[in-house]
Amino acid sequence: MSITENDKKYVANTYARFPVELVSGKGAILKDSSGKEYIDLGSGIAVNIFGVADDEWQKAVTAQLSVLPHTSNLYYSKPCSDLAELLCERTGMKKVFFSNSGAEANE
Repeated sequence: MSITENDKKYVANTYARFPVELVSGKGAILKDSSGKEYIDLGSGIAVNIFGVADDEWQKAVTAQLSVLPHTSNLYYSKPCSDLAELLCERTGMKKVFFSNSGAEANE
């Protein structure tokens, strides 16, 4: 069964999709199930702007996963605190607000 067929069988049809079955990528290049390559201009719809399978990003994520994979912003964590400091230093802002969706970000 193709990726598309399996998806249509198990995923609710809530919006139209492009007829492309992405299977891998590296940097800004994505590859589909037939081997065709695409330049990723969508950046995960503005969520993931790191490219695909970036070596430095993978090392950082792997290191963090071995320590503490994910915490809610209901708790304090060093990576979150360090990122807030870096963002404030680089932007001149005094505070940051981390949210987990666009809804909170816009509120």
